[in-house]
Parts: sequence; structure tokens; C-alpha cells
Amino acid sequence: MEKLSGIKLIRKGFLKTLLFVFLGCLSGNLNAQKNYKIIYGFSEIKPQGSVDSLSERGQRLGRRVAEYSQKVNYTLFTNKDYSYFEPNNILRKETDSPLTPTLERLVKLFVSFNTKVYSNHKDKKIVFIKKLVSEDFTVKRDYYDFSWVIKDDHKKILGFTARKATGNYYYPVTNEELEVEAWFIPAISLQSGPDIFMGLPGLIAEVHLKGAVVTAKNIEQCDDLEIEKIEDSKAMTQKEFEDLISRLTQKFVGD
Repeated sequence: MEKLSGIKLIRKGFLKTLLFVFLGCLSGNLNAQKNYKIIYGFSEIKPQGSVDSLSERGQRLGRRVAEYSQKVNYTLFTNKDYSYFEPNNILRKETDSPLTPTLERLVKLFVSFNTKVYSNHKDKKIVFIKKLVSEDFTVKRDYYDFSWVIKDDHKKILGFTARKATGNYYYPVTNEELEVEAWFIPAISLQSGPDIFMGLPGLIAEVHLKGAVVTAKNIEQCDDLEIEKIEDSKAMTQKEFEDLISRLTQKFVGD
């Protein structure tokens, strides 16, 4: 009897150990970092002013810019803690029009996105690279304060239910206070979004800006994703960046 009781205790201890191992693995899987790759593209170009007032040549160029915008995409690599955003490279072909580089530059002007953006969502810090007068400048700063207001409006984006939010922010390059409308997905609980737009309780899948609407074209979960960082040891502060813009503006206005 004592021998049988000992065997039962051993089995009970073994089963308990297996249970702890199983629960530990389950907990690890539930808390594992989920990495995502999101492709964004233009869903609308919004020219300022009346298109009808343009010359026929201007209207043709406007149509070509709108058509070319469908080729311009951006990628966001993100998880709960970090994200990295950059434009996709467009492969050049020998058959491309000589106007192609100009079309690409014009399309990107409608959103004025930075060249690259790295975000630390734990510390609410971002590092971005901005091209001004053909030179790249690296800036490190806190999150932008958009003063987000979440609305009751809902719609579907890529099969997910997205919710509307509105906000505003200061854009020093043009010295404007700009409004932004964002649509975020609560089911994907990330603070990330395209470029500098972030800080909502869900992935930002669409932004309505002054010059364009940019929407997620694909959302993919990637387990082995490594998020790139931007070297920021020599980055300027936001104040230094704004002072630089002021000096450049005075120089060109003076010229």
C-alpha cells in the first residue's frame, strides 16, 4: 500500500509539473511581442484651389500626378514598443518617362512625410529624418501632441472596424497649425501610425491630411521582424530644428 501511495504521489507531482510548464508556455505565447508590417498608399490626392482654373497643361499634369500616386507606398514596421516608418523604393524602368522623378516628388509633397521615422512608444519619443534644401537633418523629440478627440464614427478598413479621431498639430516647415483626421483599429492595440501620426488606442490605418488621404493597403503580422533604429547621437532638438527652419526661411526670403 505504501508503495502504491508513493507511486501516486510521484504521478501527481509529475502532472503538476507538466501543468506548470503548460501554463508557463501559454502565458509566454499570450504575452509574446506581436510584430506587424503595414503598407500604406494614397487613396486620394487633394489639390489646393480649383482644378478647373488651371490651364489644360496644368490639368494634364494633375491627372498624371493622381495616377502616379497609386505607385507610391510607405511601410510601417511596428510592435507595442517600437516602430519604424519609411517610403518604399520604386523600381525604375527604361521605359519610364523623364517626368517620373518629378511626378514622385510632387506626389510626396501632398503629405510632406519625413524621410524616415523611428518611434519609442514606451518613452513616447520619436526620431525623424527630414530633407530640407537637399540635405537630411535628424531630429529627436517627444511625441507630437495632437489633442486627439475620439468620435463615434466607424467604418471598415481591410476588414477591421476602424474608429474616427480628430486632432491638430503645428508644422514648422510651413508655419501652420494643421488639422488631421485619423481612423484607428482598436482590435490592433498599437500606438503606431504612418509618419508622426500616433498615440491613439489602436493602429492608425488611415489619415486625412491637408493634401491627401493615406490608407493602409495591407496589414501583416510578422513574427521574426526586427525594427530598425535611426542613429540619433548627433540629432538636433525640435527647438534647434525650428530655429534652422527660421534661418533658412529668412535666407531664401532675403535672397
